[in-house]
Amino acid sequence: MEKKLGWRFATCAILTILTFVFLVPTFYSLKNPDAEGKLPGWMPNTSMRLGLDLQGGVHMVLGVDLDKVVVNQLTAYGRDLEKTLDGKNVKGAKFKVNEARLELEGTFASKADVQTADNFVSSEYTVLQAVGATDNVGVFRMAPTQEEYVRARAIDQSIETIRNRIDEFGVAEPIISRKGDNQVLVQFPGAKEPERLKDLIGQTAQLYFRIAHECRDGGCLAKWESDLSAWIKEAEEKGAYKRESFQRFSDYRKKINEDLAAKLPPETAIYFERTRDVNNPSETSYRPFLLSTKNTLSGEYIQNASVRMSESGGLRVGAARPEVAFEMNPAGAPLLGALTGDHQGMFMAIVLDDFVKSAPSINSAIREAGIITLGSGSIDEMQKEAQDLAVVLRAGALPASIEIQEERVIGPSLGRDAIEAGNLALALSALMVCVLLVLYYGSAGLVAAFVTIMNVGFIIAVLGVMGATLTLPGIAGIVLTLGMAVDALILIYERMREEIRAGRSRTQVLELGFEHATTAILDSNVTTAIGAFVLLQYGTGSIRGFALTLMVGILANVFMATFYTKTLFQGLLKWGLMKELRVGLNGKDLKEAAV
Repeated sequence: MEKKLGWRFATCAILTILTFVFLVPTFYSLKNPDAEGKLPGWMPNTSMRLGLDLQGGVHMVLGVDLDKVVVNQLTAYGRDLEKTLDGKNVKGAKFKVNEARLELEGTFASKADVQTADNFVSSEYTVLQAVGATDNVGVFRMAPTQEEYVRARAIDQSIETIRNRIDEFGVAEPIISRKGDNQVLVQFPGAKEPERLKDLIGQTAQLYFRIAHECRDGGCLAKWESDLSAWIKEAEEKGAYKRESFQRFSDYRKKINEDLAAKLPPETAIYFERTRDVNNPSETSYRPFLLSTKNTLSGEYIQNASVRMSESGGLRVGAARPEVAFEMNPAGAPLLGALTGDHQGMFMAIVLDDFVKSAPSINSAIREAGIITLGSGSIDEMQKEAQDLAVVLRAGALPASIEIQEERVIGPSLGRDAIEAGNLALALSALMVCVLLVLYYGSAGLVAAFVTIMNVGFIIAVLGVMGATLTLPGIAGIVLTLGMAVDALILIYERMREEIRAGRSRTQVLELGFEHATTAILDSNVTTAIGAFVLLQYGTGSIRGFALTLMVGILANVFMATFYTKTLFQGLLKWGLMKELRVGLNGKDLKEAAV
């Protein structure tokens, strides 16, 4: 018995020391919220990270345009069907997407071809299903299971892409999760540049390589620029609109292409190069390009991108300027090589988010690598733009456009106020509980007060070792577990009182009191743990933080009540550190020798 008590007491002593050691970093972070987790070298790296509500930062809810994802996928299916059906003697089939109805409409040479296409889709091309036909037009929709998969994949890809971009940007431990059917919740504790962060997240970064229409010299580009500028001016005057009247430039470009569709060569579209005046950054000019919509390659094959300084095309002779060097992956290198090899001597525009970034001449086939030059501006502006572009290209393109639907920027001063309020709430609740324990249970209450404080410290230390994030809901969870810890001790003390009334010896009171109370303690904690587990599995953001704190608190409560407290009582009584055991101010003193 003596040996068993010795190792139990040693275990509790070691846990007590470790708890205090691991607590120091967390308290240091709470007192220095602006330190951004930078601890002195002598401290262990067990500080709980401060959440958005304590540290300040950016909270956003992003809406994902999933309908556009479905439209893009239907467009890809249409192109594939045109080639596939051509091999099945269905010649000249043309597909276009009805964006309002999310349907793929195919125009065929005859009704027989429509029936052939319907049979092929039903038997082999099962990602689509036929939903109707009139004369020589067949209508197809994406199969429900396929559409559900495409939408879910787009959300998952958006989350992963945003996470990659933020990791590249350098924001520590972002919270990024799905919210509802078409939203993404993002939180960035400690973000210092919220505006730049928002711009980086919102970039769709849809990069394409497009061949300029039938141009082999600068004079051709200049002539097309002159003609397009005149046509655009005429279209604006005829339609009584201006570029500035459109909230999004993409809407303006779409309108221009619609109005000039009759004048443009087949399979071409107008794109613009946007440049800013170095001396007057508020002045922006737009240079039109006529680019092929057929001879194109997606930038999804880019595997790496980096910023470098180049002497070519500087702001002044010999002035270096930033540019983005990119490398193609093994699958994309031959595709880019074929595109540039087939159009040597022509111009290839690099189009990012519908804006022409550069339009170099193709002197020879380009395969593994290339360069993206940037527009005008100061060196600092171009350096930042180049860095952000490289981040986006490395992290990948968003599969769908996103819209910031909700935004909150929480300043660090509010975070400090929240920390002070949370600390005060936790300190006052612990103090009041400890005072009541001592008033009601006497000397046993002192032990209970110490165990309660140790319980809270143990929970925070464990969460710190786990690398958890401390939020206001987390502090609320700690306060809740404090009450549960006291409840467990009350169950034990009341059972001990019953054994005192039955005339048991001191050893029997301890053994039977803890033994009989353990079942009730486990019952109450297990039922609470089930609820916490459900919240942890299906909750998001701060709800998961609350649930994690509660789960750790429950495990700590059971251990501290059934092992730590019992060992503490046994050691104090056995080695004479506590002369008598009093459970309540009016209870009996148990002075019998241990049995």
